Amino acid sequence: MNKHQLSSQLLRACLCCASLFYATSTFSQDFMMQAWYWDYPKTCNGANWANTLTGQASDMGSAGFTHIWLPPLSRASFGSCSNGYDPKDLYDLGEFGQGPTGFGSRADLNNLLNAFNTNGLDAVVDVVYNHRDGGDPEDNPAVGAYITTHYNASKNPFPSDRFRCVLPLGGASGNGAGDYYLKISSKTGSSRFDGKAYVVYTATSLVGWQGLPDQTESEPNGGGDCSEAFDDIQLGVNTNAFIDPGSSCRTDEFKLTVNAGDFNPAGDELEIYLTNPNGDYADHRVYGIWSTSANADVVGQMKYQTYTDFTTLPSGQGAMNFENFRPNSTNASSTSLDGDWDWLWFFYDYDQNQVDTKNKLFDWSTWLYGNVGMRGFRMDAVKHFNPSFIGELMNHLNGQGINPGLVVGEYFDGNAFLLKNWVDEVQSAMNPSALSSINMRVFDFALRNALKAACDQFGYDARQVFNSGVVDGVGGSGFNTVTFVNNHDFRGPNEPLQNDPMLAYAYILTNNRVGLPSVFYPDYYGVTIPNAPTQTLKSQIDALMEVHQQHIFGAPNVDYLSRINTPYTGNYTGGFPNTSLIYQISGGASGREVIVAINFAGEPLQVEHGINTSVLGPGDVLEDVIGNSVAATVTVSNNNTIDIQLPPRSYTVFVEGQAPLPVELLDFRAIAAAEAVQLSWQVAHEEALEGYELQRALDGQHFRTLHWQAAQGLNLASFSYGYKDEQVKPGQALYYRLRMLDMDGSEDYSPVRVVQLAGKDASVRVQPNPVRERSWLEWQSVGAGEARIAVYNLLGELILEYQLNINRGEQRFELDLSGQPDGLYLIRLDSDDTNWSGELLKH
Repeated sequence: MNKHQLSSQLLRACLCCASLFYATSTFSQDFMMQAWYWDYPKTCNGANWANTLTGQASDMGSAGFTHIWLPPLSRASFGSCSNGYDPKDLYDLGEFGQGPTGFGSRADLNNLLNAFNTNGLDAVVDVVYNHRDGGDPEDNPAVGAYITTHYNASKNPFPSDRFRCVLPLGGASGNGAGDYYLKISSKTGSSRFDGKAYVVYTATSLVGWQGLPDQTESEPNGGGDCSEAFDDIQLGVNTNAFIDPGSSCRTDEFKLTVNAGDFNPAGDELEIYLTNPNGDYADHRVYGIWSTSANADVVGQMKYQTYTDFTTLPSGQGAMNFENFRPNSTNASSTSLDGDWDWLWFFYDYDQNQVDTKNKLFDWSTWLYGNVGMRGFRMDAVKHFNPSFIGELMNHLNGQGINPGLVVGEYFDGNAFLLKNWVDEVQSAMNPSALSSINMRVFDFALRNALKAACDQFGYDARQVFNSGVVDGVGGSGFNTVTFVNNHDFRGPNEPLQNDPMLAYAYILTNNRVGLPSVFYPDYYGVTIPNAPTQTLKSQIDALMEVHQQHIFGAPNVDYLSRINTPYTGNYTGGFPNTSLIYQISGGASGREVIVAINFAGEPLQVEHGINTSVLGPGDVLEDVIGNSVAATVTVSNNNTIDIQLPPRSYTVFVEGQAPLPVELLDFRAIAAAEAVQLSWQVAHEEALEGYELQRALDGQHFRTLHWQAAQGLNLASFSYGYKDEQVKPGQALYYRLRMLDMDGSEDYSPVRVVQLAGKDASVRVQPNPVRERSWLEWQSVGAGEARIAVYNLLGELILEYQLNINRGEQRFELDLSGQPDGLYLIRLDSDDTNWSGELLKH
């Protein structure tokens, strides 16, 4: 044995000791699925996406996903065809008599979360902390003051599609029937808004949209203030106009005749809307309203209104008004409504500096976790508000004992410095307890842009990927990033990856250094979406996730062998250095060296490439565990190189001394039957396999051998085995897995399957149910002994537990849920003669 072989074996031994920790612990690599897309089927079209995902939960759990990103779930202002980024009633998830949301009903969501829990999946909800929409109209003196008093040429105008003006017509203070001359001009009179188009529309409670063609102003129409003519307009009809460029008048005057029958005399208002086409906001406003009935200018009676009254929503929670948004009474005079944080990019912009706004959003987040059962947060549009808000939110959740498993912000920017800085700013606002308990992450748009360029741009140097992103570009941490290839926002022409997106997935699914990988549902399941290639990448993605779990997870070192200015030799006889990514991963879960090769070129790659010899040396063999390379194995040469041969636009993973088991597990199922569990598994192409060890655990961690099944050695495309476990008790939760053993001693494990057995009928009662605080569990015991009562939340987490001694006869025990959030709970009763489970609703 030479010196290199001895040192390699010693290092392998150390790595195997380290990997033993991973193998025996509950930790594994996290993978996220974005389980929706922009045009996902909504309930408005008769679909139910919650039910669709419920049916796929087992599939996603078996593949190795740990987190499932759901769309925004709150009731949306645009109805059940909305994607939810226009949240209206934050606490309405498809209940309160309003029908389902676009995603489904609350009951559908509960079923989905139960399926996720059964399959080891955590739900990550898309939350909107930046804006809200769809409230009732209310008087907004802050917006009125901003537009009429505080706005100047250096500021941004308040968006004209988010306010209306009202003038009293009916009632004691109304102006009544007559002619109204509306005088409209640019507030600043600056050339910045010259020629900007706008639309004038008026209505009352009795006269709305008339369905008539639009009218168009006739210039000059400055009216009496300019010694010019005016234009006649009518209720319920659009009039197209524009701010006059370059004139000394720069005023439009419109005459509106309101007849006695056009409004309710007991109390009504003239509604005036000034909007801009295509969101091209200008600073026009009504500066005068001459009323013939009052024979005066009544513009002082006009009020500005916004749709920001959220106090009468069906859920009765999350109430807000205009003071929760920008501008409000505290900042109307000081704000300029500019920049990423203060401009009203989307709908009504939350002012997170307001204590009430902050508390309402904190409470909503706590409710999503504790009542609904969400276990992660994908935070929308974080670029558009102060990152300290997120830091304070994490402090609040942590203080409630809530530490979400995945929190990621969508900072939509390709500048890696800005992405890392956002994480740094959030963390600077987090206290030590929150920092130690919650990993704050950001989507790595910078790395995604580099991967798209490598896939889609001819001549792009793919090695730039090694220098891109939050981690490798600006020195951030993979624990603070989420990597991705496509998502719902990339749906325009040329926005999704156009060519072989699997090459990009190969990078993010194998390089554990750069962050937690996220997979896009259409890429995985082959859904056709606009402007993107339709490819079903499930089997390829599943294979890479399995390789990551077995060999890459926990690896502390990644060496970019083919990087720019690499010290390793590369003799290319096919392909090019600038179209190849080759890297070596050391110290992963199996303790074996891993080398990944990705060929972005349109021709075959053949290269003798140098490797890191800290573990590997001449004669060591690495095997292709993906199967894309020309040769099934590569051997380290005396020059410390390996011969990599890949087809055009392909990738593979080589693992040191690791050949795949001579069997393919197609399916593994555990189904509860009457007082038994039926186990079955389907395999393909058994060769040199010793057999299958069926294992069972009562707690999901400590597995014991249940049954040994010798392999039949059948080289068939499909072959099934089965076993019936009759050593079960009613009410048990049982965990099953397969250990597949090769004749050479190598092994592999199946995914874990969980079965919940029904309990005995013990005439158990829970009353009252639903309950506000305390309920009673009642049952009849046939003998004395011990009993255990356990209360679980919707995700199966133990909330309360009681051990008690009981006598024969009627039993009655108080369940105190007064300190628990509203929601659905599972109650378990186990005694010598009773095994029962049931549901209890707290509200």
